[in-house]
Amino acid sequence: MTQRLIERIPVPQSEVWTDEPGAACLWVGYFIEEAVERGYEEDELPPEVLRFLDVWEYHGECCNGGHAQYYENEEDSRPRLKLMAKFLKTIGLPEHGRLIEDFEHFSIRNEGKIDDLYGREENGAVKEMFYGFDDRFTQLEQSEGKLVDCLAEWLLQQPWIEIEETGQSGDVTRLRQLIADPPDREARLAAKMRRREAENRGALLAFARGFLAYRTQGPKPDR
Repeated sequence: MTQRLIERIPVPQSEVWTDEPGAACLWVGYFIEEAVERGYEEDELPPEVLRFLDVWEYHGECCNGGHAQYYENEEDSRPRLKLMAKFLKTIGLPEHGRLIEDFEHFSIRNEGKIDDLYGREENGAVKEMFYGFDDRFTQLEQSEGKLVDCLAEWLLQQPWIEIEETGQSGDVTRLRQLIADPPDREARLAAKMRRREAENRGALLAFARGFLAYRTQGPKPDR
């Protein structure tokens, strides 16, 4: 079993006692992204924190450009969507969780059509396909509660959150200073780079095969 190397995430008071409920969420999001970039693995981080981060990113994408933007920007999100739906139900947002489940099923059923529309640069048509999910999200923000408020409330109740009482500011430079490098950092980063290169090669090959198939067979007919 891997040792949990990061057991606490310090959060400055300035990010908690504020009128902006997303401040603490943003701080923790940056903290985890920095830790992962340093080479930490998922099971070396506090439990459930990556599920929180997945939902936080979903929230940001949906508020900025809707579910179509999330679909376009978050590659290979399907395994995470199932975990996100379960997480949302656990923290008291069952309808938000069901929205995620329906979004996942819709994305799978319509993947070919969406890819064809993107291939024809009909991005507006893709966005229209997801309008129903955007409308449901907006309605749930009123009926079930704002997602950012619920995330912040859940986050600050976790035993691995440590609210600092020193009055230190919440700047990014200090955040980076709070994260110690993991053991064998250079070896970890080299292994991560190799994985990324392999993933990029695989994605490039898949794109090439798809492009050749498209040129040979033409677009798939709508069903």
